[in-house]
Amino acid sequence: MATTTSARRPTAALRWAPVISAAYAQATAFAAAAVLAFLITDVAAHFTAPAAARLWPLGALALGMVAAANASRRVGAIGPARYTGSAALAGLTASAFAVALAPGFAFLLVAAFAMGVSGGLAVAIAGRVVAAAEVGDGSASVVVSAVAVFAGIVGGVGSLFVVPALGWRGAMGLVVVAAVMATWKFAEHTPRE
Repeated sequence: MATTTSARRPTAALRWAPVISAAYAQATAFAAAAVLAFLITDVAAHFTAPAAARLWPLGALALGMVAAANASRRVGAIGPARYTGSAALAGLTASAFAVALAPGFAFLLVAAFAMGVSGGLAVAIAGRVVAAAEVGDGSASVVVSAVAVFAGIVGGVGSLFVVPALGWRGAMGLVVVAAVMATWKFAEHTPRE
Protein backbone atom coordinates (compact mmCIF):
# COMPACT_ATOMS: atom_id res chain seq x y z
CA MET A 1 0.00 0.00 0.00
CA ALA A 2 2.81 2.42 0.86
CA THR A 3 4.53 1.62 -2.42
CA THR A 4 1.40 2.44 -4.41
CA THR A 5 0.91 5.78 -2.62
CA SER A 6 4.51 6.83 -3.07
CA ALA A 7 4.37 5.82 -6.73
CA ARG A 8 1.39 8.17 -7.29
CA ARG A 9 2.97 11.23 -5.73
CA PRO A 10 5.60 11.88 -8.41
CA THR A 11 2.92 11.57 -11.08
CA ALA A 12 0.80 14.26 -9.40
CA ALA A 13 3.86 16.46 -8.96
CA LEU A 14 4.78 16.03 -12.61
CA ARG A 15 1.24 16.91 -13.65
CA TRP A 16 1.37 20.18 -11.71
CA ALA A 17 4.91 21.16 -12.80
CA PRO A 18 3.87 22.66 -16.18
CA VAL A 19 1.05 24.62 -14.54
CA ILE A 20 3.29 25.98 -11.80
CA SER A 21 6.10 26.93 -14.20
CA ALA A 22 3.63 28.57 -16.61
CA ALA A 23 1.99 30.50 -13.75
CA TYR A 24 5.45 31.58 -12.57
CA ALA A 25 6.23 32.77 -16.12
CA GLN A 26 3.03 34.83 -16.14
CA ALA A 27 3.78 36.22 -12.68
CA THR A 28 7.28 37.23 -13.78
CA ALA A 29 5.95 39.03 -16.86
CA PHE A 30 3.38 40.89 -14.77
CA ALA A 31 6.00 41.65 -12.11
CA ALA A 32 8.30 43.20 -14.73
CA ALA A 33 5.49 45.53 -15.76
CA ALA A 34 4.51 46.27 -12.15
CA VAL A 35 8.08 47.04 -11.10
CA LEU A 36 8.47 49.54 -13.93
CA ALA A 37 5.07 51.05 -13.12
CA PHE A 38 5.83 51.48 -9.43
CA LEU A 39 9.34 52.83 -10.03
CA ILE A 40 8.58 55.08 -13.00
CA THR A 41 9.00 58.28 -10.97
CA ASP A 42 12.45 57.16 -9.75
CA VAL A 43 13.43 56.23 -13.29
CA ALA A 44 12.20 59.52 -14.73
CA ALA A 45 13.98 61.47 -12.00
CA HIS A 46 17.22 59.63 -12.76
CA PHE A 47 17.06 60.66 -16.42
CA THR A 48 15.74 64.14 -15.55
CA ALA A 49 12.89 63.58 -17.96
CA PRO A 50 10.50 66.49 -18.44
CA ALA A 51 7.20 66.22 -16.60
CA ALA A 52 5.29 65.63 -19.85
CA ALA A 53 7.44 62.59 -20.72
CA ARG A 54 7.73 60.85 -17.36
CA LEU A 55 5.14 58.19 -18.12
CA TRP A 56 6.32 57.46 -21.66
CA PRO A 57 8.29 54.33 -20.66
CA LEU A 58 5.17 52.96 -19.00
CA GLY A 59 3.13 53.74 -22.10
CA ALA A 60 5.74 52.04 -24.31
CA LEU A 61 5.61 48.95 -22.10
CA ALA A 62 1.80 48.85 -22.13
CA LEU A 63 1.66 49.36 -25.89
CA GLY A 64 4.09 46.50 -26.46
CA MET A 65 2.34 44.19 -24.02
CA VAL A 66 -1.16 44.74 -25.38
CA ALA A 67 -0.04 44.56 -29.02
CA ALA A 68 1.87 41.29 -28.46
CA ALA A 69 -0.86 39.64 -26.40
CA ASN A 70 -3.56 40.52 -28.94
CA ALA A 71 -1.42 39.59 -31.94
CA SER A 72 -0.55 36.20 -30.46
CA ARG A 73 -4.22 35.55 -29.76
CA ARG A 74 -5.15 36.32 -33.37
CA VAL A 75 -2.27 34.41 -34.95
CA GLY A 76 -2.61 31.43 -32.62
CA ALA A 77 0.19 29.06 -31.78
CA ILE A 78 3.22 30.06 -33.85
CA GLY A 79 5.10 26.98 -32.75
CA PRO A 80 5.41 24.62 -29.82
CA ALA A 81 4.64 26.46 -26.57
CA ARG A 82 7.80 25.17 -24.95
CA TYR A 83 10.06 26.87 -27.48
CA THR A 84 8.07 30.00 -28.25
CA GLY A 85 7.38 30.61 -24.55
CA SER A 86 11.02 30.08 -23.65
CA ALA A 87 12.04 32.50 -26.41
CA ALA A 88 9.54 35.10 -25.14
CA LEU A 89 10.87 34.71 -21.60
CA ALA A 90 14.45 35.00 -22.85
CA GLY A 91 13.39 38.22 -24.58
CA LEU A 92 11.86 39.41 -21.31
CA THR A 93 15.15 38.68 -19.56
CA ALA A 94 17.19 40.58 -22.14
CA SER A 95 14.84 43.56 -22.28
CA ALA A 96 14.60 43.82 -18.48
CA PHE A 97 18.41 43.78 -18.43
CA ALA A 98 18.40 46.56 -21.05
CA VAL A 99 15.97 48.59 -18.93
CA ALA A 100 18.18 48.11 -15.86
CA LEU A 101 21.27 49.30 -17.75
CA ALA A 102 19.60 51.98 -19.91
CA PRO A 103 22.14 54.75 -20.58
CA GLY A 104 19.51 57.29 -21.64
CA PHE A 105 15.81 58.01 -21.75
CA ALA A 106 15.36 57.17 -25.46
CA PHE A 107 17.09 53.81 -24.95
CA LEU A 108 14.80 53.20 -21.98
CA LEU A 109 11.72 53.77 -24.16
CA VAL A 110 12.86 51.18 -26.70
CA ALA A 111 13.81 48.69 -23.96
CA ALA A 112 10.46 49.20 -22.20
CA PHE A 113 8.61 48.55 -25.47
CA ALA A 114 10.64 45.36 -26.01
CA MET A 115 9.92 44.32 -22.43
CA GLY A 116 6.21 44.84 -23.09
CA VAL A 117 6.27 42.79 -26.30
CA SER A 118 8.15 39.88 -24.73
CA GLY A 119 6.06 40.08 -21.56
CA GLY A 120 2.81 40.06 -23.55
CA LEU A 121 3.95 37.04 -25.53
CA ALA A 122 5.05 35.25 -22.34
CA VAL A 123 1.67 35.90 -20.70
CA ALA A 124 -0.28 34.68 -23.74
CA ILE A 125 1.82 31.55 -24.36
CA ALA A 126 2.03 30.60 -20.69
CA GLY A 127 -1.72 31.15 -20.48
CA ARG A 128 -2.23 28.59 -23.22
CA VAL A 129 -0.10 26.11 -21.25
CA VAL A 130 -2.19 26.70 -18.12
CA ALA A 131 -5.44 26.37 -20.07
CA ALA A 132 -4.25 23.18 -21.80
CA ALA A 133 -3.52 21.60 -18.43
CA GLU A 134 -7.24 21.86 -17.60
CA VAL A 135 -6.83 22.31 -13.87
CA GLY A 136 -9.90 20.78 -12.26
CA ASP A 137 -12.85 21.24 -14.62
CA GLY A 138 -10.91 23.81 -16.63
CA SER A 139 -12.24 26.89 -14.85
CA ALA A 140 -9.45 26.70 -12.28
CA SER A 141 -7.01 27.71 -15.02
CA VAL A 142 -8.48 31.21 -14.81
CA VAL A 143 -7.86 31.23 -11.06
CA VAL A 144 -4.25 30.13 -11.58
CA SER A 145 -3.65 33.02 -13.99
CA ALA A 146 -5.39 35.45 -11.62
CA VAL A 147 -3.08 34.35 -8.82
CA ALA A 148 -0.15 34.94 -11.18
CA VAL A 149 -1.36 38.50 -11.82
CA PHE A 150 -1.70 39.10 -8.08
CA ALA A 151 1.79 37.67 -7.45
CA GLY A 152 3.19 40.00 -10.11
CA ILE A 153 1.58 43.02 -8.48
CA VAL A 154 2.92 41.94 -5.08
CA GLY A 155 6.36 41.72 -6.70
CA GLY A 156 5.94 45.27 -7.96
CA VAL A 157 4.98 46.49 -4.50
CA GLY A 158 7.96 44.60 -3.07
CA SER A 159 10.26 46.54 -5.37
CA LEU A 160 9.37 49.70 -3.44
CA PHE A 161 11.05 48.17 -0.39
CA VAL A 162 14.15 47.18 -2.38
CA VAL A 163 14.76 50.61 -3.94
CA PRO A 164 16.26 52.27 -0.83
CA ALA A 165 18.96 49.60 -0.68
CA LEU A 166 19.55 48.79 -4.37
CA GLY A 167 18.07 51.68 -6.33
CA TRP A 168 15.72 51.29 -9.28
CA ARG A 169 18.40 49.58 -11.37
CA GLY A 170 18.90 46.98 -8.66
CA ALA A 171 15.16 46.36 -8.46
CA MET A 172 15.10 45.77 -12.23
CA GLY A 173 18.09 43.48 -11.75
CA LEU A 174 15.93 41.31 -9.50
CA VAL A 175 13.39 41.14 -12.32
CA VAL A 176 16.20 39.87 -14.56
CA VAL A 177 16.99 37.11 -12.05
CA ALA A 178 13.30 36.14 -11.82
CA ALA A 179 13.04 36.10 -15.63
CA VAL A 180 16.10 33.85 -15.95
CA MET A 181 14.55 31.39 -13.50
CA ALA A 182 11.17 31.59 -15.29
CA THR A 183 12.84 30.84 -18.64
CA TRP A 184 14.71 27.88 -17.19
CA LYS A 185 11.69 26.34 -15.44
CA PHE A 186 9.31 26.96 -18.34
CA ALA A 187 11.72 25.24 -20.74
CA GLU A 188 12.23 22.39 -18.29
CA HIS A 189 8.59 21.63 -17.41
CA THR A 190 6.48 22.59 -20.42
CA PRO A 191 5.66 19.43 -22.36
CA ARG A 192 6.92 19.02 -25.92
CA GLU A 193 4.09 19.31 -28.42
